[in-house]
Amino acid sequence: MAKKRDFKKDVDDIFVTVVDECAFTADFFPEKAEAAEKMIDEAVELYNDTRYAYKLDDKISYKKFYDGLFTNYLAKMSDILTRLNDSQK
Repeated sequence: MAKKRDFKKDVDDIFVTVVDECAFTADFFPEKAEAAEKMIDEAVELYNDTRYAYKLDDKISYKKFYDGLFTNYLAKMSDILTRLNDSQK
């Protein structure tokens, strides 16, 4: 991650994509609306935890901190999208 600004922008873009997909699923698959809403709640919680995280450990550089944070965020958001796609089958 080159800049903190890029990190925040990427986190925001991924969040919007996940929420849009969940909303689409809730609209077009009414029987799956409750599950999609739970996934939105999970995505919002993950977004807030990631977007507003602070580096408290002085032993790690900011670059490593944000790289690790983004990798974790991306993996968890991918998991949400995978579960969402599996529910549409």
